[in-house]
Amino acid sequence: MKQLTTTLFLFLSIISFSQTTYYTTNGKNRLTKVEAEKMLAKQVDKMTKIFGKQLYGSLTVKDTETKKDSIITTISFAIGDKKKADLVNAGPLSEYKNKKFPEFDLKTPLGKNFSSEQLNGKPTMINFWFTKCPPCIDEMPALNKIKEQYQNDVNFIAITYEKEADVKRFLKKHAFNFKHLVDAKHFTDQLGIKAYPMNLFLDKKGVLKYVKGGIPYRIMEKGGMKMGEGNEIIKIIEKLK
Repeated sequence: MKQLTTTLFLFLSIISFSQTTYYTTNGKNRLTKVEAEKMLAKQVDKMTKIFGKQLYGSLTVKDTETKKDSIITTISFAIGDKKKADLVNAGPLSEYKNKKFPEFDLKTPLGKNFSSEQLNGKPTMINFWFTKCPPCIDEMPALNKIKEQYQNDVNFIAITYEKEADVKRFLKKHAFNFKHLVDAKHFTDQLGIKAYPMNLFLDKKGVLKYVKGGIPYRIMEKGGMKMGEGNEIIKIIEKLK
C-alpha cells in the first residue's frame, strides 16, 4: 500500500507540474508572467509620463481557468499612485461580490438626485472613471456602442469623484452617453476603488456579480496597442439580461 501511495503521489505530481500557467488580457493572447509584467511596466511608464509623477502597477486577477495542460489566468492592469506589496492581487471589491451592492444617493451634473433604488428591475453596468484617465477616455467609444445596443435592457451608469463643473466641461468635448453621477468621492472611498477605469455589473436585484477593469487593449502586429471592442462586457450583459 505504501508503494502504491508513493507511486500515485508521484503520478499526480507529474500531472500538476506539467501544467503551464499563462496570463491573458483578452482571453485570446497567452503571456508568461514575465511578459505580463513587461506589458504592465510599459503602461506604468506611459501613465507616469502623462501624469508627471511616479505611478505603480499591479496585475489584478479577474478569472482563472484550469485546463489539462495549462492554467489560464485573466488579468487586468491596476495603476495608481501607491505601491502595492504584491505585484499580483486578488482583485478589487472582492468583499462585495455576490452581495447586494451598497445603496447610494448621488448628484447628476444638473444637480438632481439619483439613487440606487432607481436601478431596480434591470441589470446595471457601472463605470468608475475620471476626466484625466487615458484608458477611461480610450474606452468611451466602445462603451457608447454597447450602451446604444442594450439601452432598453440595461442601466448604464458612470460615476466619478470629480466635481460637477469639471465633468460638464469634459462632456462638451467628449461623447460619453452613460447616466452621469458626480462628486462621489465618499462613495468611491467607501468601495475602495483606486484603479480606473473600473466596470461593475449588477443583476436585476442589485447584486454585484462581476468586477472588471477597463476594456483590454489589443496588441497590434506592427507594435503599439489599440483599445478593444468590449466583447467581454457584451458577454456579461448577455448573461445578466
